[in-house]
Amino acid sequence: MSVFTDDTLVPPRDLGDREDPSAVFTRSYLTIRTTVGIIGVALPFVFIIGELFFLRGGVHVRGSLSAYYHTTMRDYFVGGLTVVGVLLATYMAGQSRRTDFKLSLVSGLAVLGVAFFPTKRPSLPDGAPLCGTVPEPTGCSPMQQYWGETEVATIHFASAGVFILSLAATCFYFAYREREKHGNPRMAKIQIICGCMILAAVAWAVVGGWLGLDIGELTPLYIGEVVSVCAVGFT
Repeated sequence: MSVFTDDTLVPPRDLGDREDPSAVFTRSYLTIRTTVGIIGVALPFVFIIGELFFLRGGVHVRGSLSAYYHTTMRDYFVGGLTVVGVLLATYMAGQSRRTDFKLSLVSGLAVLGVAFFPTKRPSLPDGAPLCGTVPEPTGCSPMQQYWGETEVATIHFASAGVFILSLAATCFYFAYREREKHGNPRMAKIQIICGCMILAAVAWAVVGGWLGLDIGELTPLYIGEVVSVCAVGFT
């Protein structure tokens, strides 16, 4: 008996039944969603706590989550996003015609782009040589040195934009599915709130960054990114 139909997930009678294929597949499905959510919510805190541990001193919040690529937390940044990207890209892969699979595939590929194509090195002084020049500047990744720092950063931000917007679309699709197919308006409302939070966070990052509305060390971009990943974690 398959746990999936053309439109939705068929809940088994007992999730604890290890002999029921429906229960096994449902637990796997829920585990993937839970893992992605936990990683998304935990990463901002892991970066701060990790730097405190490795640097053993005062730690300042970076200008964005992406900036942690250029810190001692690079491995955690790349590793965490890679796990999320692979899980999202393979989520519901057995039913490739489903809308949620297509949205999740786009999100997964986009976040892999965020992980493997880093943003520019932070706090570069005016006139500093960029990656891709000779001799190689300090702190450049092989990708930046080969393709050029500006070009790689452009791919990074494009991937980040696609990732965030596709996650917002996923929230709204889940809301539609919960309301129309599952008859669960309460869960639909939660999904809509999460989707609106993501869009509001993107708007704040753009407008707040343009107006320079920093809150202490917290830049609008950093706040927008953290709110977005936390909203995704609760969907």
